[in-house]
Amino acid sequence: MSIKNFIKILLDIEVNTEDILELRENPKEYVTKVEDAEKLKDLFLLMDLAKRQEVDEDDN
Repeated sequence: MSIKNFIKILLDIEVNTEDILELRENPKEYVTKVEDAEKLKDLFLLMDLAKRQEVDEDDN
């Protein structure tokens, strides 16, 4: 499944790129609504927090 489809299914946000790195760096560029860009920023923050927690748990 494509990045665009996953985001549409999970967040009901239409994005116009398959490049997740570009989307992460500048979400406003790839959506039509400011609110959607904010949701994407929150998603990426959640992903970062989950990754950090995973790394912290591996250290224990």
